[in-house]
Amino acid sequence: MVALAAALALLPAATAGAAAPQRCKSADLRYPFEPGGPKTFGVFKLRVTGGSCSTAHRVAKQWMNDFEGDLLRGHVRLPRKVDGFAFRSLPPDAAQTYRERGRRGTTTIDFDYVVPNG
Repeated sequence: MVALAAALALLPAATAGAAAPQRCKSADLRYPFEPGGPKTFGVFKLRVTGGSCSTAHRVAKQWMNDFEGDLLRGHVRLPRKVDGFAFRSLPPDAAQTYRERGRRGTTTIDFDYVVPNG
């Protein structure tokens, strides 16, 4: 009985140590549809768990460059590997949006990528 009480007392401490997602700035990874317009396309909701925002920003920027490079060459292909991170797509929650999650070891990067339709 004492062992059970001790285990239950340690449970909140163990879950408190779990890494929480950290929001990262991504405004410089966005662009307008027309010059001077609002920056409504690019990377939004950039988050990292178990890593730094600088890593998340660098990897998201490389993912965006790889994706847009393929688009310019006429291929709609989502990058699956960027700088050692393995990416997979999550179900979208908005039109024209790719929700991406990349993992490398204990680090997870999440972001939404909004593409223009024109």
